[in-house]
Amino acid sequence: MNIQITARNFDATPKLRDYVEKSVGKLERFYDGIVEVEVFLGKGSNPDADKAAELNVDVYGRRLRTEAEETTFEAAIDTCVGRMRRRLKKYKAKMRSTDQDYMK
Repeated sequence: MNIQITARNFDATPKLRDYVEKSVGKLERFYDGIVEVEVFLGKGSNPDADKAAELNVDVYGRRLRTEAEETTFEAAIDTCVGRMRRRLKKYKAKMRSTDQDYMK
């Protein structure tokens, strides 16, 4: 799994990059068909939650996307990873049911 991290209009610290890689790396536990992950960090549009994270996950033949705005980048990343985990489980279940339909 390839992880690309892009910080928009600021320089991400190595500590933040390590946190992103560690958190996003856990997604492989839920679906092993992940090809590439793009993480975008930047300013949010909400004054109360001014840190934004966007997560694009490429799986075989599809791109799954989620985004979140929180008070810290770590919280925004955790929110995105939690949402993506649920989407990956749902996608995996859908793929399994499709495979079983072909087997009949």
